[in-house]
Amino acid sequence: MNPSVYRIGIFSALTFASVNLSDAVAAKFRIELGPPVEVPDTRPPSPVYRWLPDGHIPAFQSGRKWQMYWAGSSSYRSVGFPQMSLSPMRSVLARGAQPDDFDNGGAWLYSVLPITGSRYLGIYHAEDHEWKSGRSREGVAWKSIALCTSGDGGMTWQKRGQILTSAHRKPSEPAWGGCGDHCVVFDRLHSRWVCFFQEYYLCMAVSEDPDASPGTWRKLYRGKFSEPGLGGRATPIKPLSRFAGGNPSVHFNTSLNLWFMVWHTWSGSLVYSTSTDLIRWEAPATLLKCRPGEKVWYPTIVGSSDREAGREAVLYYAFWPDRLVNQRHFLGRVIRFVRTKEAPHTRPEKSVFPPDSRSP
Repeated sequence: MNPSVYRIGIFSALTFASVNLSDAVAAKFRIELGPPVEVPDTRPPSPVYRWLPDGHIPAFQSGRKWQMYWAGSSSYRSVGFPQMSLSPMRSVLARGAQPDDFDNGGAWLYSVLPITGSRYLGIYHAEDHEWKSGRSREGVAWKSIALCTSGDGGMTWQKRGQILTSAHRKPSEPAWGGCGDHCVVFDRLHSRWVCFFQEYYLCMAVSEDPDASPGTWRKLYRGKFSEPGLGGRATPIKPLSRFAGGNPSVHFNTSLNLWFMVWHTWSGSLVYSTSTDLIRWEAPATLLKCRPGEKVWYPTIVGSSDREAGREAVLYYAFWPDRLVNQRHFLGRVIRFVRTKEAPHTRPEKSVFPPDSRSP
């Protein structure tokens, strides 16, 4: 794989201006990207490596090790060092066992939120694959977002029910829809959880309940958090609706003192935006753009965790050399957030990858 297939390097103020980023933000920082490196599989092989990543990757330090969650129709947990250690890996959250379960097609654990000690909240992407005509062989899903909790540091999880569902009714025949493909952060300024999700365009919802319980969530609708999370209407976040897509990764960047969001478009590129308050977002710009026929999806930026980073972090994502062939590569690359007045770095800092990582 040739790294030159990417539009990489340093994004200058002129580049920001060309994608209509505000002058205020363009004057603050630029982005530097290192070359892509393939995250290696474990020995013995991981049971889910061929599907990684399949959405947002929760990652944070637990003691001296990293604790990570690998979302899929069943979600896995691993604890290790260095970052992105895939072993040992164990299944911790499974799909619903009954055909009428809203998560009968899978439970993708996209956000893990430590609360106190070994008590965690989990917000997972649920898929329903059952239709009037039977189960979809192609995995066509009606999506929703649900809560689970752990009292033992993520070793086991208990499902607590749906928190966000679409205002549209599930049709009788297979059709992609619902709401999902999310990430969740905590807004300290307003003491509330914020969930960014997609219903083709990026939308958002909030909960002021410390436990993020079902029934406490409100969707953004026409500028106000006025619609219930369960079955309420939602309007796309402006101006992020310029790039329809999903699977956002949101973190607070301590170097920039800004919230930073990256997500994938449905056409297969990565775009980003910034915000001071999680409500008002700058005009989005392209971060990674592939050649025709390729696809980049499922980005996660990990610094000190998947929810906070500083000047340097790692951008992880899935890359398809041929978007029509279901064979992905799990890639990572260093991403630096450089204030405009800083000189660019020419030497890579200490690698976060295992010694046997491969450059594609």
